[in-house]
Amino acid sequence: MLLSTTFGQSPFEVQALYRNGSARLWLLFLPAAYVQGDSLCYAEYHIEVLIRDGVRVYGHYHRRVYLYASSVELPQSNNLFSWNLSGLPFPLQWEVVVWDAARQSAVSRSGIFSSDQWAVLFSQNGRGYDRASLSASMEVVYHLPNDTYIGQAALYKEEAALPELRQYLSIEERRFTFQARNAWDTFHLYWRVEDLPPGAYLIGLYLYKGEELAYQAFYSVRRK
Repeated sequence: MLLSTTFGQSPFEVQALYRNGSARLWLLFLPAAYVQGDSLCYAEYHIEVLIRDGVRVYGHYHRRVYLYASSVELPQSNNLFSWNLSGLPFPLQWEVVVWDAARQSAVSRSGIFSSDQWAVLFSQNGRGYDRASLSASMEVVYHLPNDTYIGQAALYKEEAALPELRQYLSIEERRFTFQARNAWDTFHLYWRVEDLPPGAYLIGLYLYKGEELAYQAFYSVRRK
């Protein structure tokens, strides 16, 4: 049984992907939800994760973490945690309960692992991570069939946004080659962001086998 909970603003984000019989769940804790101190923000969380289908429990995990950030919410400790299992059926459900020891309250969230994606993007921010923000270094976690891929990543700046139309201008590109191993793995993207103005951007990620486009993904991010 999961902990009984009270509900409030979630101090974390969940990413949960299912690929080729392997499931992985990430919890990203948000420094904005830490307790605000004079020169330091901090949090103590007790985490409970349950992974199951309609009947069977495949994983039940507990973890306690102590997190720190600067007064301007720059992470001073790792704020990204993950759990993974292999040989699992689909669909698969996840439930997460996080107990905030400082505030004596808990938040519960649940959902289903997605099989529509093949990669998740995290922005590196100080000693921790962020989502949906543009940083100089970004980590892509993926799961792909064993093969050699030619990759292209493009950074686009939003030039216009109308109710039915968004226009983007390509401002930077990266090309690379890597060998996927049919397992969870990572690679990094590096952007020259120092001179970019604040605003909305889009990252496009394209993987080719020979000349054929095999996978693509798009991530909306903002330059703070």
